[in-house]
Amino acid sequence: MRVSAFLAMLSGTVLSQAVQAQEVPPHVGVADRARPAFDALGIRTGSLLVFPAITGRLEYDDNVLASSAGKRGDSVFYVEPEVRVRSDFSRHAFDTRVYYRRSFHNKLSGEDSSEYGVTGRGVVDVTRRTRIRAGAAFEHNAENRASLSSFTGSRTPVKYDRFAGSLGLEQEVGDFILLGRGEYRRISYDDAVDPLGNVIDLEFRNLKVRTATGQISYRLRSGTTAFVRAQAERRLYDLRPGDPGFDPFTSTDRSGKGLRAEAGLGVELTSLIYGNVRLGYLRQKYDDAALRDVSGLSYGADILWNVTPLTSFRLTADRSVDETSSQTTAGNLRSEFTGKVDHELLRYVILSAGVRYARISPAGPTAKSREVEANLGVRYLMNRYMELRGGYAYEKRSSATNVIRFSSNRVFVGLTLKR
Repeated sequence: MRVSAFLAMLSGTVLSQAVQAQEVPPHVGVADRARPAFDALGIRTGSLLVFPAITGRLEYDDNVLASSAGKRGDSVFYVEPEVRVRSDFSRHAFDTRVYYRRSFHNKLSGEDSSEYGVTGRGVVDVTRRTRIRAGAAFEHNAENRASLSSFTGSRTPVKYDRFAGSLGLEQEVGDFILLGRGEYRRISYDDAVDPLGNVIDLEFRNLKVRTATGQISYRLRSGTTAFVRAQAERRLYDLRPGDPGFDPFTSTDRSGKGLRAEAGLGVELTSLIYGNVRLGYLRQKYDDAALRDVSGLSYGADILWNVTPLTSFRLTADRSVDETSSQTTAGNLRSEFTGKVDHELLRYVILSAGVRYARISPAGPTAKSREVEANLGVRYLMNRYMELRGGYAYEKRSSATNVIRFSSNRVFVGLTLKR
């Protein structure tokens, strides 16, 4: 019985290799490729396609509160219904997603949360060489306890509202592509409650961010694209000097201006390696002289390598300045690297493995920290209407500051029903 099962698996793998070796879709990794026999067909309404789905996931986390001592493990059940609406026009396009997510903890019911939101993006083809790109999102979420920017000391996860919008114009002029884009982001936090039941006013965390980006790209004959990009940012916190509730002795004005200038290449090598690399300079200057400005090397990369028709490897890197939940530390200079391998064992079985490493340097008195993560996953495509996933993840943050140190192990299994 075991021998026959092994032979069936082997023959399926060989068949899959024979079928897919003829053509590897460009710019697409193994996990993201279209699979006509298993992809949901959706519900057609005129020129729109509607894709409803619901996912149930059972997870065990041995450190739900992401604490450095006194770990508390718990099993959690998540349910997430969603509806995606995608256009099928001959010109123009848009894609919208509406979702709701609810968590149920077996022991730590105070960690239960409801999250919901709607996101969308679209493209208007003004002419063959002129495009308008727009995006918008509204989300009500709960902070992940394991996130470095999450607020510590609250009895339940902190809830917040996030609104984001962007509008950009893309113009082709010969072999040049000109891009201009403006973005706005607003985050508002609900009040939290400490373990004794006292209300914690989180108004000091509310902020808005305005960003302007300009980019010039040039198509080279070899298939490579060279580009230069400049980005200016303004972060404004609601609670500033002179406002009621701002204590100049215990608080700092964390508002500031950011600048990022980079040059890079979009690459396409041997029809198997795709992506971009960029290098430049970044600076974050804070309004409060007590805060340390951040400046230095800026870099990023997103490289996809289709090693074989059945195996893909993706490498990403990024250096940026994050926001924090501290009243005295304005931001974290984060340098992060990730690597992920996807392999199609069978037409309907995809295996994955990934690692992540990050170095974090705060713009303030807080100690530096490091994060590492490793994960394994399997995806079983049962048919067009059902998909089964399972996986394991290990995550650790090390630091001289006890309150932000933690490690955790998570294992999960989930089932998605789709149409």
